[in-house]
Amino acid sequence: MGYLIFTIFMTIGAMETHKVLFLIFFFIDLLFIGLTLDSFGIMGEFPHKLAAYSELIISLLSFYGCGASVLNEHFGKTFLPVGKPFGIFK
Repeated sequence: MGYLIFTIFMTIGAMETHKVLFLIFFFIDLLFIGLTLDSFGIMGEFPHKLAAYSELIISLLSFYGCGASVLNEHFGKTFLPVGKPFGIFK
């Protein structure tokens, strides 16, 4: 539950970077919600599946974000788009 609280703050901060990073943190939030509910035995099998699918999506988004970071920097242009910041807080 402590990691969930921390990642909620990080998710808010990620809103001002780019959308791929925001989505990674959003799914990390879902992962920790699932793990927290599962550890307390709430809602049966659903939280475990939520955590599992969230972790799969996190890994796919992270591979994309990693590739975008390297390729965009290497080519000096937007090779893989990551989306603009939401611009809510700035």
